Amino acid sequence: MKKMFRYVLLVFVFLMLVACGKPDSQKAFEKNFKQTITDISKKMKDGNETSEMLAKIFEKGSCKVNNVKEDGKVAELDVTIKAADFVKYMSEYFVALKPLFDSNMGEEAFQKKSLEYFENLTKKELDYTETDVKVHMEKIDGEWKVINTEDVLTAIFGGLTDAVTDFN
Repeated sequence: MKKMFRYVLLVFVFLMLVACGKPDSQKAFEKNFKQTITDISKKMKDGNETSEMLAKIFEKGSCKVNNVKEDGKVAELDVTIKAADFVKYMSEYFVALKPLFDSNMGEEAFQKKSLEYFENLTKKELDYTETDVKVHMEKIDGEWKVINTEDVLTAIFGGLTDAVTDFN
Protein backbone atom coordinates (compact mmCIF):
# COMPACT_ATOMS: atom_id res chain seq x y z
CA MET A 1 0.00 0.00 0.00
CA LYS A 2 2.86 2.36 0.85
CA LYS A 3 4.55 1.72 -2.52
CA MET A 4 1.33 2.35 -4.39
CA PHE A 5 0.87 5.64 -2.53
CA ARG A 6 4.42 6.69 -3.47
CA TYR A 7 3.80 5.93 -7.15
CA VAL A 8 0.52 7.84 -7.13
CA LEU A 9 2.25 10.77 -5.43
CA LEU A 10 5.13 10.63 -7.92
CA VAL A 11 2.73 10.61 -10.89
CA PHE A 12 0.81 13.52 -9.37
CA VAL A 13 3.99 15.58 -8.90
CA PHE A 14 5.11 14.78 -12.46
CA LEU A 15 1.75 15.86 -13.88
CA MET A 16 1.87 19.10 -11.91
CA LEU A 17 5.32 19.89 -13.27
CA VAL A 18 4.24 19.18 -16.84
CA ALA A 19 1.08 21.27 -16.43
CA CYS A 20 3.10 24.25 -15.19
CA GLY A 21 5.32 24.44 -18.26
CA LYS A 22 4.81 27.35 -20.65
CA PRO A 23 4.85 27.00 -24.43
CA ASP A 24 8.06 28.23 -26.06
CA SER A 25 6.24 30.99 -27.94
CA GLN A 26 4.88 32.38 -24.67
CA LYS A 27 8.33 32.32 -23.06
CA ALA A 28 9.77 34.12 -26.09
CA PHE A 29 7.01 36.75 -26.07
CA GLU A 30 7.39 37.47 -22.35
CA LYS A 31 11.17 37.77 -22.69
CA ASN A 32 10.87 40.06 -25.73
CA PHE A 33 8.20 42.17 -24.01
CA LYS A 34 10.47 42.82 -21.03
CA GLN A 35 13.40 43.54 -23.33
CA THR A 36 11.33 46.00 -25.39
CA ILE A 37 10.26 47.88 -22.24
CA THR A 38 13.89 47.97 -21.07
CA ASP A 39 15.23 49.17 -24.44
CA ILE A 40 12.66 51.93 -24.84
CA SER A 41 13.17 53.02 -21.25
CA LYS A 42 16.96 53.20 -21.70
CA LYS A 43 16.57 55.37 -24.80
CA MET A 44 14.19 57.67 -22.94
CA LYS A 45 16.61 57.98 -20.01
CA ASP A 46 19.33 59.14 -22.40
CA GLY A 47 17.27 62.27 -23.07
CA ASN A 48 16.41 65.16 -20.79
CA GLU A 49 14.90 65.03 -17.29
CA THR A 50 11.36 65.02 -18.65
CA SER A 51 12.13 61.94 -20.74
CA GLU A 52 13.55 60.25 -17.65
CA MET A 53 10.29 60.90 -15.79
CA LEU A 54 8.34 59.40 -18.69
CA ALA A 55 10.62 56.36 -18.64
CA LYS A 56 9.77 55.73 -14.97
CA ILE A 57 6.07 55.74 -15.84
CA PHE A 58 6.65 53.59 -18.91
CA GLU A 59 8.52 50.92 -16.92
CA LYS A 60 5.37 50.16 -14.93
CA GLY A 61 3.81 48.46 -17.95
CA SER A 62 3.16 44.73 -17.83
CA CYS A 63 1.63 41.90 -19.82
CA LYS A 64 -0.38 38.79 -19.12
CA VAL A 65 -0.64 35.92 -21.59
CA ASN A 66 -4.20 34.60 -21.40
CA ASN A 67 -4.12 31.89 -24.04
CA VAL A 68 -1.64 30.32 -26.45
CA LYS A 69 -2.39 28.42 -29.65
CA GLU A 70 0.85 27.00 -30.97
CA ASP A 71 0.80 24.99 -34.18
CA GLY A 72 4.20 24.02 -35.54
CA LYS A 73 5.99 27.18 -36.64
CA VAL A 74 3.14 29.62 -35.97
CA ALA A 75 1.50 30.73 -32.76
CA GLU A 76 -1.30 33.04 -31.71
CA LEU A 77 -1.25 34.47 -28.21
CA ASP A 78 -4.11 36.31 -26.53
CA VAL A 79 -2.32 38.90 -24.43
CA THR A 80 -3.49 41.67 -22.13
CA ILE A 81 -1.04 44.56 -21.99
CA LYS A 82 -1.33 46.98 -19.10
CA ALA A 83 0.15 50.44 -19.61
CA ALA A 84 -0.22 53.90 -18.12
CA ASP A 85 -3.04 55.82 -19.80
CA PHE A 86 -0.67 57.96 -21.85
CA VAL A 87 -3.53 59.39 -23.94
CA LYS A 88 -5.11 60.86 -20.81
CA TYR A 89 -1.86 62.15 -19.36
CA MET A 90 -0.57 63.67 -22.59
CA SER A 91 -3.92 65.42 -23.08
CA GLU A 92 -3.63 66.84 -19.55
CA TYR A 93 -0.03 67.82 -20.30
CA PHE A 94 -0.99 69.82 -23.39
CA VAL A 95 -3.85 71.52 -21.50
CA ALA A 96 -1.41 72.46 -18.71
CA LEU A 97 1.05 73.90 -21.25
CA LYS A 98 -1.53 75.77 -23.34
CA PRO A 99 -1.05 79.05 -21.40
CA LEU A 100 2.69 78.87 -22.13
CA PHE A 101 2.04 78.35 -25.83
CA ASP A 102 -0.41 81.26 -25.90
CA SER A 103 1.97 83.64 -24.11
CA ASN A 104 4.99 82.66 -26.24
CA MET A 105 7.10 81.99 -23.17
CA GLY A 106 10.59 80.73 -23.86
CA GLU A 107 12.10 77.28 -24.00
CA GLU A 108 13.28 77.46 -20.39
CA ALA A 109 9.75 78.06 -19.05
CA PHE A 110 8.47 75.24 -21.24
CA GLN A 111 11.11 72.81 -19.90
CA LYS A 112 10.44 73.84 -16.30
CA LYS A 113 6.67 73.36 -16.63
CA SER A 114 7.15 70.01 -18.41
CA LEU A 115 9.48 68.73 -15.72
CA GLU A 116 7.09 69.88 -12.99
CA TYR A 117 4.14 68.12 -14.64
CA PHE A 118 5.93 64.79 -15.06
CA GLU A 119 7.47 64.91 -11.57
CA ASN A 120 3.97 65.28 -10.12
CA LEU A 121 2.73 62.51 -12.38
CA THR A 122 5.36 60.03 -11.15
CA LYS A 123 4.31 60.70 -7.55
CA LYS A 124 0.61 60.04 -7.94
CA GLU A 125 -1.43 56.87 -8.43
CA LEU A 126 -1.69 56.42 -12.19
CA ASP A 127 -4.61 55.26 -14.27
CA TYR A 128 -3.88 52.33 -16.55
CA THR A 129 -5.38 50.96 -19.71
CA GLU A 130 -5.56 47.28 -20.46
CA THR A 131 -5.47 46.36 -24.11
CA ASP A 132 -6.19 42.88 -25.40
CA VAL A 133 -3.93 42.02 -28.32
CA LYS A 134 -3.81 38.95 -30.54
CA VAL A 135 -0.09 38.46 -30.96
CA HIS A 136 0.93 36.53 -34.05
CA MET A 137 4.29 34.80 -33.87
CA GLU A 138 6.32 32.76 -36.29
CA LYS A 139 9.30 30.52 -35.67
CA ILE A 140 12.11 31.84 -37.88
CA ASP A 141 15.53 30.17 -37.80
CA GLY A 142 14.58 28.40 -34.58
CA GLU A 143 13.47 31.58 -32.76
CA TRP A 144 9.95 32.84 -32.11
CA LYS A 145 9.38 36.31 -33.62
CA VAL A 146 6.39 38.63 -33.20
CA ILE A 147 4.84 39.37 -36.59
CA ASN A 148 2.43 42.17 -35.63
CA THR A 149 4.83 44.33 -33.60
CA GLU A 150 2.87 47.52 -34.35
CA ASP A 151 -0.18 46.23 -32.45
CA VAL A 152 1.99 45.31 -29.47
CA LEU A 153 3.77 48.69 -29.46
CA THR A 154 0.45 50.55 -29.62
CA ALA A 155 -0.68 48.68 -26.50
CA ILE A 156 2.67 49.23 -24.75
CA PHE A 157 2.30 53.00 -25.28
CA GLY A 158 -1.21 52.96 -23.83
CA GLY A 159 -2.88 53.80 -27.15
CA LEU A 160 -0.83 56.97 -27.61
CA THR A 161 0.36 56.03 -31.10
CA ASP A 162 -3.25 55.64 -32.29
CA ALA A 163 -4.20 58.98 -30.72
CA VAL A 164 -1.32 60.73 -32.51
CA THR A 165 -2.31 59.11 -35.81
CA ASP A 166 -5.94 60.19 -35.31
CA PHE A 167 -4.79 63.72 -34.45
CA ASN A 168 -2.95 64.04 -37.76
